[in-house]
Amino acid sequence: MSNEFRPLVQVLRELKMLAQKRSSGFAYIVTEDNHSCIVRLHQGQVQEVVYRMLRNEEAVQRLSMVSAAKVRFESSGIAALPPGRAPLSEGSVEWLLGGFEHDLGGQQYQYSPAATPAPLPGAPASPAAPAAPAAAAVNPRARQALEQVALNYLGPIAGMLCQEALDAAGGDPHKAITQLAGQLYSQQEAQRFSEEARAALAALR
Repeated sequence: MSNEFRPLVQVLRELKMLAQKRSSGFAYIVTEDNHSCIVRLHQGQVQEVVYRMLRNEEAVQRLSMVSAAKVRFESSGIAALPPGRAPLSEGSVEWLLGGFEHDLGGQQYQYSPAATPAPLPGAPASPAAPAAPAAAAVNPRARQALEQVALNYLGPIAGMLCQEALDAAGGDPHKAITQLAGQLYSQQEAQRFSEEARAALAALR
């Protein structure tokens, strides 16, 4: 798979080919503005999409506004969706595996670092994005501790979600715990994660 940024339609065609090959693993998509998206494939079935702290339908909708990206695929035998997690809707799966051609197939796009992604036809106009804050310093030991705990709850995407939660929290690991807990599927699971994560941070002192 190419390391160059290409039109999103080409990236999604690669995803479609992986599905046709009944692949299992994780497709890691990096967008032109350096955000990460992870697509979970199990025996050719797209089961889950996570993008910018969004999951499934919301993640696919946000991804559809991207113009250029690059992708790499890592085969994994543990790509099946964990019990209790809601799968991606049929409509979103259909869009990812071919419906995108209707929206994106005719677009001619040449990547430029300064390019602004064009919204899909009929999509509401996006408000002007505020200036990105300077990246906050994150204690690497705190990040590693969070990732170790999150791995048991979020699986292989834990590292990406921890990084984005810390970025959104301005580097504050305790605020990041709250962000990550919101990604879990039950209040009990979120509470267990929060307690374990806070204990892991306290052990660093």
